[in-house]
Amino acid sequence: MRTFLLLLIGVLINGWVTDASGEDLFLGRVLSVDRDAGRLSVLLIEEGPDGMEGEVNAGEPVEVAIHPDRLPRSLSSGSMVRIWGDLREGDGVLSAARLQASGHGAGGKDATGVRRRIGKSRGQYGGKGGGKGHGRQ
Repeated sequence: MRTFLLLLIGVLINGWVTDASGEDLFLGRVLSVDRDAGRLSVLLIEEGPDGMEGEVNAGEPVEVAIHPDRLPRSLSSGSMVRIWGDLREGDGVLSAARLQASGHGAGGKDATGVRRRIGKSRGQYGGKGGGKGHGRQ
C-alpha cells in the first residue's frame, strides 16, 4: 500500500513538473509567401476581450515555417490563415504543423452530403423534396 501511494504521488508531481507543449491556434493575415522555402510572413490577429476577433497586432510580423508541401495553393498576400503550431519566443518563428487559408477549407466539396440533402428538399438535384409544392400531402 505504501509503495502504491508513493508511486501515485510521484506520478502526480511528475505531471505538474513536466512542460507539455501543445499546438496553439493562431489567426493572421499573410504579408508575403516564399513557397520554395516554406516560409510566410504573417501579422497575427489578437482576440478581443469579448471573445470576438480584434485588431491586427501592431507589432512586428511573425515568420511562419512549414513544410512546402503543406502550403495551400490558394494562399497569397492578404489571405487570412489559421495556423496550428508553436511560437518560439526567442527567435520569433512560428513552427507550423498545419495551415489553412480561411474560406478555402472544403474546396467546394460536399463531404457530408448536407448541402445535397438541403438542395433536394428544395427541388434541386432531381429530387421531388419539399420545395415547389412537392412536400408532404
